[in-house]
Amino acid sequence: MASMVTGIDTTALDSLLEKVYRDTGHDFREYKRGTVSRRLERRLHVTGAKTYLDYIEFLDAHPEEYHKLTDDLTIKVSGFFRSSYTFQQVTKLVLPELTLFKRNRGEQKLRLWSTACARGEEPYSIAILLAEFLGNRRQDFNISIYATDISRQALQGAQAGVYPPTDVKGLTPTALKNYFTCCDKGYVVNCDIRQMVSFSYFDLTTTIRQPFIDVDCIFCCNVLIYLQSQLQERVLGMLYDSLAAPGYLILGEVETPTGSLNEKLKCLDAKAKIYKKN
Repeated sequence: MASMVTGIDTTALDSLLEKVYRDTGHDFREYKRGTVSRRLERRLHVTGAKTYLDYIEFLDAHPEEYHKLTDDLTIKVSGFFRSSYTFQQVTKLVLPELTLFKRNRGEQKLRLWSTACARGEEPYSIAILLAEFLGNRRQDFNISIYATDISRQALQGAQAGVYPPTDVKGLTPTALKNYFTCCDKGYVVNCDIRQMVSFSYFDLTTTIRQPFIDVDCIFCCNVLIYLQSQLQERVLGMLYDSLAAPGYLILGEVETPTGSLNEKLKCLDAKAKIYKKN
């Protein structure tokens, strides 16, 4: 599809994103401009707008377009055990240390957070990982996996836990047998795994106060790469404040802590981007 806009009209794009924030509360003003402009091209093409200013006028005349716009601007790429190496290292480096710490202190609560859960593959992968690691000892812990996202539509699908065969093809036959049940639409996550996960709406970029505190492990994978540096720092600061001590932060493969967090977090695996708050 040919671009509808030559170059990035920064002033008009700023006006558009300011309008979206003012009218919907969704804040894309500090997303990277290249990412936003590429995703906006689809909406301009569909609506017939030639410029960002044309699109602003279209939004005024068709307020229902806001939902389609925010849906296109949000990132919903996911998959079960999307980074296999990261999950392997979580099993090797995080879970043994974390569960031993809990046992030594006589604590039963395990709190984990998938900050951009999309259609639910990541938090369900975390739940399966815990089920595999703990085995019969799962009953020794009170497990809470918080799964949040900016897309309410994605959250509805995630709560249902139903995935077509193409979405689970990367899972092992054993995982499918133990944690999924065949249904008309493909596979549904088993009830005992779904019960470990609670889904809720949360926008990492606009809420100042963290929704959860004393979280043992936070997954924030492939989110920061879409944000400008100042917003990255604010999001990371909020996540750091949400962590228990000790607590673990998992980032995407091309993401690293910024600013003062480099000194506050210990890197356990530079490739898997696993960091520890002491």
